[in-house]
Amino acid sequence: MTKRLLTLAVLMTVLFPAAAQTLSGSLESNSIYGDDAPYQGFYSNNYLKLDYRQGKFSAGVQGEWYPTPLPGYDVNLKGFSLPIKYAAWQDKLWSFTAGDFYDQFGSGLLFRSWEDRNLGLANSIGGVRFKGQIPRLGLSGTVFSGAPRSARSYAPSLVSGADVNFSPALLPGGILLTLGGSLLHRYEWAPSGDLSLLLGADAPRSVLLHALRTQLSAGDFTISAEYVGKGRDFTAVRHNGSGDTYELQRGHAFYTEASWMWRSLSATVSWRYLDNMAFRAQRTLGTIVPSNTLNYLPALCQQQTYMLAGLNPYETFAEGESGLRGDLYYNFRRGSVLGGKYGMTFHVGGSWINALAKALPRRDRDHLAYRDLNLELTRKWNRRLKSTLFVSIQENSPTHGNRNATEAQNVFVLENHYKFPSRISLRSEIQYLYSQEREKDWMAGLLEVGVAPGWSFSVSDMYNHGSSKEHYWNVSASWSREGFKCILGYGRSREGMVCSGGVCRWQPEYKGVILRLQYYF
Repeated sequence: MTKRLLTLAVLMTVLFPAAAQTLSGSLESNSIYGDDAPYQGFYSNNYLKLDYRQGKFSAGVQGEWYPTPLPGYDVNLKGFSLPIKYAAWQDKLWSFTAGDFYDQFGSGLLFRSWEDRNLGLANSIGGVRFKGQIPRLGLSGTVFSGAPRSARSYAPSLVSGADVNFSPALLPGGILLTLGGSLLHRYEWAPSGDLSLLLGADAPRSVLLHALRTQLSAGDFTISAEYVGKGRDFTAVRHNGSGDTYELQRGHAFYTEASWMWRSLSATVSWRYLDNMAFRAQRTLGTIVPSNTLNYLPALCQQQTYMLAGLNPYETFAEGESGLRGDLYYNFRRGSVLGGKYGMTFHVGGSWINALAKALPRRDRDHLAYRDLNLELTRKWNRRLKSTLFVSIQENSPTHGNRNATEAQNVFVLENHYKFPSRISLRSEIQYLYSQEREKDWMAGLLEVGVAPGWSFSVSDMYNHGSSKEHYWNVSASWSREGFKCILGYGRSREGMVCSGGVCRWQPEYKGVILRLQYYF
């Protein structure tokens, strides 16, 4: 395949010698040298991406090399591969792609293929894709067919899809209306061995999904909604005290969001319902591998960025959950009593997510899976000093509602950022977590010094003084310039979930030297 792409690139160069040619790409290397059991020795994930363009033609490859995958990544990734190989043609209205590509329909509830190296996720589609527009009808669409990639190889499945969108239509009253719809079909050539033994040779291999979505906008108010229907697919049905059985059931998903803006005030409210919406390239038993997923179900709650606030993140319960989230933002203007000379911003938000009774063993009623309340106040005191006060009150069910017991924690953060008259800046974080569950109380601190134009130094520590009395500290230095960035650090990583965009993977504990290199050209 690679030889064919290179041959095609040379041929296009001969056919269109006058067209502008560009070569762009990136090189990324993430390595760890572990000095503590069980992760001792060298671990590394490496990526090289090259994209060539000449006129309307483009082609590219991505090479990945894992001498030994980083802790927490799929061990099957070991070795070298070329997971991305493509050739494409595109003009103003039409495009055609052959090879490996990423795409998304709507919000991703029905279908999303994407790459997230932090999660070890790359579920590209290997096949063909066609996109087109008919401006006079306000119509755009995508059609594709191919095999989804799972880990190092393609899954034994064929996925085909179509997506149509209608440009906004102006209705009476100045209302803008947008409509869209999608179809997706997955056919498994061969179900996984464990599932075949459990379900038998007559297990249906096809699943058809469809989606409808709309958006209405009027002035400062916008409301959008999407519905996804999933055909009969096998799902685990939990029984109280008697294990699980697997049955054919349909799936459904609803998502709606309303937002409103008025002067310095903005608000957003969203609601989501999921029922049997785990959708995989190949149906398997047990743990879901991120690269085996074909849709995007991020957690509805706020994605935390502070160390202790994200210590015990919530993961979406695709088998069945219903959740509500709201956010309110207000900017106190400069010169006002509370805004002061430089202004102040305030954010309050929260979520409430229940696990559906139909997805729980007892099936008596919905149970709380997660709820939180977050308050954030940012004040700029002068041209050099800015402070942020953050409070997060969280309650999480460690069993996704399978049991009534929940765990609560309250997190308090004070962040300051100061710019010196010279090229130096200083950022500090002081954090505290109060809890009577799990490992009880934590405290954390971070100090980061930036030296313009490219240097940065940081030291941080998370200390559990509630039960384990363990420290998780890290020191690092980074340098960046003209597309190149290098980070060198040493520290200890805590066992737990690592999340990106609301999707998570398990991260084991390790200690050692960390080296990250990035170069874009």
